[in-house]
Amino acid sequence: MKTILSFLLIILLLGCSKDSATKKDTVLPVIAITSPTNGQNFITGQTIQITGTITDDNFIAEVHIHVTNTNTGALLMDVHLYPNSNSTTFNQPITATAGINYKIQVIAKDRAVNESRSSVEVTAI
Repeated sequence: MKTILSFLLIILLLGCSKDSATKKDTVLPVIAITSPTNGQNFITGQTIQITGTITDDNFIAEVHIHVTNTNTGALLMDVHLYPNSNSTTFNQPITATAGINYKIQVIAKDRAVNESRSSVEVTAI
């Protein structure tokens, strides 16, 4: 009798799924880098302010901001943010050094591991 009741209980629990659990999130986060703009030049010592917004239809799980020296491939900045909301802003400074070409890349992932990437390249003169 216990076996039959256990079996019925398992079937009942499996049949009680929530609507949200059956829907797959396929919407990518949206990244808008507002500063700097692609191709912008900076003077040595000037602050490159990396700003923008990220939105998602459900939840942004993590954000990565990578700044790379495109001349050498060296990673100059690696910031990880965990906004825990469906929208966020970012604001990260880096100081311009003469002769460096910078690739600034923002990567955002939501809870369903949908991933978006956006990047700009700037130069320090």
